[in-house]
Amino acid sequence: MKKLYITTAVMLLLFIALTSGSAITAKAANDDPGAGRLSGNYTPDEFYTTDTPLIYRYGINQYGSSDSVSPYTQKTYTHQDAFDDRVILHGIDVSQWQGNIDWQKVKAAGIDYAFIRVGYRGYGSAGTLSSSTKDTYYDKNMKGAIDAGIKVGVYIFSQAITKEEAIEEAEYILNNLGTYEVTMPLIMDFEYASTGSGLGGRLYKAKLSKSKATDICMAFCDTINAAGYTPMVYANKDMLSNHLNASTISDKYPIWLANYTTNTTYNGTFDFWQYSSTGKVDGISGKVDMNFYYAKDTDDFSVNSTSIAPAVITPVANQPYTGSSITPAVNVAYNGITLKQNVDYVVSYSNNKNIGKATLKITGKGEYRGSRTTTFNIVPKTVTGLKAKKRSTNYITLSWSKNTSGTGYQIYRSTSLNGTYKKIKTITKNKTTSYKNTKLTAGQCYYYKVRSYKKVGSTTYYGAFSTIKTIYTKTGYTRNALAKRDTNIYNMAQTTGTIVASPKKNATMSVTYYTKDEKGSGWYYVSFKSGSTTYKGFIPSGHVTITKVGKIVKASKVNLRKSYSVKSKKLTTLKRKQKVTVLSTKKKKGVTWYKVTYTKKKKTYTGWVSAPYVKIQ
Repeated sequence: MKKLYITTAVMLLLFIALTSGSAITAKAANDDPGAGRLSGNYTPDEFYTTDTPLIYRYGINQYGSSDSVSPYTQKTYTHQDAFDDRVILHGIDVSQWQGNIDWQKVKAAGIDYAFIRVGYRGYGSAGTLSSSTKDTYYDKNMKGAIDAGIKVGVYIFSQAITKEEAIEEAEYILNNLGTYEVTMPLIMDFEYASTGSGLGGRLYKAKLSKSKATDICMAFCDTINAAGYTPMVYANKDMLSNHLNASTISDKYPIWLANYTTNTTYNGTFDFWQYSSTGKVDGISGKVDMNFYYAKDTDDFSVNSTSIAPAVITPVANQPYTGSSITPAVNVAYNGITLKQNVDYVVSYSNNKNIGKATLKITGKGEYRGSRTTTFNIVPKTVTGLKAKKRSTNYITLSWSKNTSGTGYQIYRSTSLNGTYKKIKTITKNKTTSYKNTKLTAGQCYYYKVRSYKKVGSTTYYGAFSTIKTIYTKTGYTRNALAKRDTNIYNMAQTTGTIVASPKKNATMSVTYYTKDEKGSGWYYVSFKSGSTTYKGFIPSGHVTITKVGKIVKASKVNLRKSYSVKSKKLTTLKRKQKVTVLSTKKKKGVTWYKVTYTKKKKTYTGWVSAPYVKIQ
């Protein structure tokens, strides 16, 4: 009978006596169910063959007629006839109990794959499964093995006694895969705790029936399978034969048999055989578990398919609440190449209806395997209908449409359109849809935006901001801008904008409001009349002198004088109701005077008028 083997250059290194007796540097918590067996201090009898194969009783090998020598134990092992024409791959399984491993040497020693422990469930009554029970060498071993070109699978030392705990253990593995290139099965190590003095622990004490124990293993496998990975159950010969309905598991998922013998008598189906716990591999100080993998061409984890784990998923933007399930498009790329949905991967969603964190899962398809998960936020709807309900010289009252998807609102304000917006008010009730912003500056432009929010658990989710609303306060009087020099009016508060008009020096413009650009520079929004055409736009504040508009009152005629004195020269006479531009104020001997400018028949007069004869508009 001929068998195909993958052979590698084997270096038979003799370990010095200090190696086997060296202290283990990686320590585990006292609750570690593998503390006895994995450290090599105690291996239960259940891992050894206790009956005598027929080959020794009658000279007939009932379980196989193909042999090979393991270079890691120096023993000859008989392979069952079911594995004829399969490829045999050499592998190890490790945990923190092996300490530091030189994975490059392990690869050079002919190891094809490694099962790496991610952690364990505590064997005490509490059954602790948390970050504290994570294998302290997990990440180091994963990175080292993958970098060395060794295929990796991941296992958890289980103590699950319910299906819910089995699912929790499966999710524990999945949550710790990250972006590691996992190409071998994800495994439930289903065995009793070996504490160093015998069997014990919560799984042992639970005394589960075969059917219940099998259901627990299947719950684990089904969860891993749903995530797009290949699940597997690890158990010793006694567990498979006497405490599980092993055929139920093997009908759907692979089994990893643990049986320390050179000729296993286990007659159930299995694909991996852990044949020794005393192997010696270059790069590992001390003993290590050794495994045969009987690979088939159809094994998903043995062919050269590509794990989707390292793929780059473009972050999904916040999605507004709709009341229905939300399924946003997703972009997935591998090595810079965009993958095709339903060809290279499929997408599934969960928790994707209500406001909060939704989950999006990418599962490989075709040439890709494995899965990736990412999240996106469902947030309150965008606030609409923002407007000025009222405005005066020192306040603006805002209003907006009610947003029932949130619990409240936040109001932000800036003094420039593209400037820094600061939160000025939080409203905690969604039925409140107005806000009076007081203590504002007259003739100033303000920019507002509002968003809705909702708190879910300890996290607050914010909707997108409303459209920015530009609102300016009233001045209470008419303001003019007098050009200091020839200048330009722009269609926006930026010199890069389009010029709409070019007033000459001393040209008069009416001012609507003042604003700032993103750099903090001031601008006035003005109206400028040239001939029969009125132009409107923005002019830099440094190019104009801001004035007020006054009207001549009381007397039918008022003298415009060269200086602020009744003895000063009279320049012209102003009629009652005549409008003038007020430039400045002076006080002399208790009398207030206004410096004004006035244009008559294209001639501009600038002089002084006693204040009682001028009413500021």
